[in-house]
Amino acid sequence: MSLCVLSTISHANAISYNYVTSIKVNQIELNAPVSADQINKLVKTESTKTHRTYSECTGNYEYSLNPSSNQALTFEIFAEDNPQIKNEQFYQDKSNFKQLGQTKGRVWLTWNNSKDMNDKIVVNNTQITPQYTLQQFKQDFKHSAQSMNPKGDAQVLILEVEQVKEFMKHPEDFSPPYTAYLNFSFKNGKLAQFSIQQALAC
Repeated sequence: MSLCVLSTISHANAISYNYVTSIKVNQIELNAPVSADQINKLVKTESTKTHRTYSECTGNYEYSLNPSSNQALTFEIFAEDNPQIKNEQFYQDKSNFKQLGQTKGRVWLTWNNSKDMNDKIVVNNTQITPQYTLQQFKQDFKHSAQSMNPKGDAQVLILEVEQVKEFMKHPEDFSPPYTAYLNFSFKNGKLAQFSIQQALAC
């Protein structure tokens, strides 16, 4: 009996999430490393204080903007995306996105209140606007909608194109927060908050 239950749970987990392979904000593809120069096209960084943090866990540097009432952004730099940078000394005098220039990183981006979403957000071919509803979400992402939590949060995985075959074979190996994902928060049937979350490494 318990084996049967486990099998059912495993199968349910296997189909818990939909996935996308493209997430564009203001025409910039964020399912790939982007240059720090491109961050200025995403958000206006000149008048916002930037914080630099080193993660002991991953060995990565993160640059984040002071969260405004509307948006929070973190730019995580992976060594493998920047083979031209030979040592950590490079980061010592880099305190903003302009100084980082062509350095590439992964973007974490949250809109704290969907009413203030002024950016053009396109997920695969679906545009996410402040008017995006739970009903639309259920049509666009039915598996993810079924696994929505009681607070109204649901996740859609962000996969690299080369990960899709593996996901189709072993979907149970892919889940937030260890797989990049989009987080949709709904309240009263409408989108309240939206975020792009990169995968956690540790």
